Amino acid sequence: MEGTFTQHDQDAYLLSALRQGDPAAFKLIYNLHWIRLYNLAYYYVTSEQDAEDIVQDVFISLWSRREKLELKGPIENYLIRCAKYTTFFYLKIRQRNSTVVKKATTSQVTYNTEEYISYRDLQNYLTSLFESVSRKTKEIFFMSRFDGLTYPEIAGKMGISVKTVEYHISQALKMLTGKKMR
Repeated sequence: MEGTFTQHDQDAYLLSALRQGDPAAFKLIYNLHWIRLYNLAYYYVTSEQDAEDIVQDVFISLWSRREKLELKGPIENYLIRCAKYTTFFYLKIRQRNSTVVKKATTSQVTYNTEEYISYRDLQNYLTSLFESVSRKTKEIFFMSRFDGLTYPEIAGKMGISVKTVEYHISQALKMLTGKKMR
């Protein structure tokens, strides 16, 4: 069939142009595939910002590897594999960071008696400071700072807007820094 331009032909042309460093080919690949990659990443990380970062990492990697790229199948398949690997790597890092934060916040410092007393005094001080804020503000602050959740994750978990989360965090921080709250 003369005159037909198949998906394979399109991929071969785009890949060749990409290897040459053609920004128009890169932009076309991006425009064709970013939404699918974003949706894939968002499905796993449930954070718009994190999904955007993952897609950006995939396309940065594509551009930096363009000269050596040899694909045996469609570009889309390659990009989806890259997005999955990047997403799973991100989730692994996020899990590791969450575990470290939990261990750091739950373990008690017992190197010596003086440090333990200082630690206990600090805990008591923080507890007394947080008595003056609402339960919701305290809960949101602890989810953010001690559970390592992002604002969108907290908003989703509590059924509130991200702006509400930001407001409660700012109230907690104002209280901690000694500024007057509204």
